[in-house]
Amino acid sequence: LEPRFSCNILFNSKEKIFDAIQTISDLFRGKTFFRNSEISFLDQRVKSPIATFSNINVKEGIFNYSNFRRDQQFNTVEVAYRDRFAPKIEVIEDAEDIRNRGVFKTTIEAIGVTSRAMARRIGQHLIYKTIKENQRVAFTSGLEAMLCQPGDLIIIDDDLKNNKSNFGKVMEVDTSNETIRLSGPYNDSTMTGILTVYNPTGEDDISSINNLATQKRRRHEGFTITG
Repeated sequence: LEPRFSCNILFNSKEKIFDAIQTISDLFRGKTFFRNSEISFLDQRVKSPIATFSNINVKEGIFNYSNFRRDQQFNTVEVAYRDRFAPKIEVIEDAEDIRNRGVFKTTIEAIGVTSRAMARRIGQHLIYKTIKENQRVAFTSGLEAMLCQPGDLIIIDDDLKNNKSNFGKVMEVDTSNETIRLSGPYNDSTMTGILTVYNPTGEDDISSINNLATQKRRRHEGFTITG
C-alpha cells in the first residue's frame, strides 16, 4: 500500500546536473536523453507500438539477435538500501531457476531507496529482465527509423523467425480498378483476407491512426490484392 516508486536523495556535493537527473530517473526505471538540444525523459508506462519493421525495410533483410550470457542471467540479487539511514541488504531469489541452473548472483546499490518493499521490487525486476526478457535485436533500417525515439515500442515481423511472411510494402493503389499491388506475395488461402496498412508518422501510435481512420475514410469494396 505504498507508492510504487519513491525518491529519497540528498545531493550534498558537486555533481553534473545531467548525472543527477539520470540518478533520479533510474529510480523509476526511466531514461534521460538529449533531443533537439533539450533533455527528454521516458518511462515504462503502457503504450502501443508506433511502427512495424519487417525484412523488407531493414538492410539485407536481416535481424541480428543476441542474448545475455549465462552468467548475466541473474537469479539471486542482493539489493543494498537504507532503512532509517542504516544500511541494509535485501536478498531476492528465483528458487526455480536456481534449481535448474545453479546460483548466479549480483549485488546492486539502490540509491535513494529507503523501503524494503521497493528494494524487493528492484531485485525482482532485474531477475525478470535478465531471465525472461533476455533477447536483444539489432538491425539497420532506412529513414523510417528516424520517426522513432528512445522508449518507443515497435513491432518486428521477421519471416525467418516466424516461418511466415504476411507483410509487404504498398507499391500502388488503383481505386478505379480496385486493385492494390504489394511488394510481396499474397496468398488468400493462408491469410485472413483483411489488409491492414500502417502509415507511420513518428507522433501517433497505431491506436490513434485507427481512430483517425474511422473519422476520415473512403469505402471501396471488392479490391483485388496482388503480389
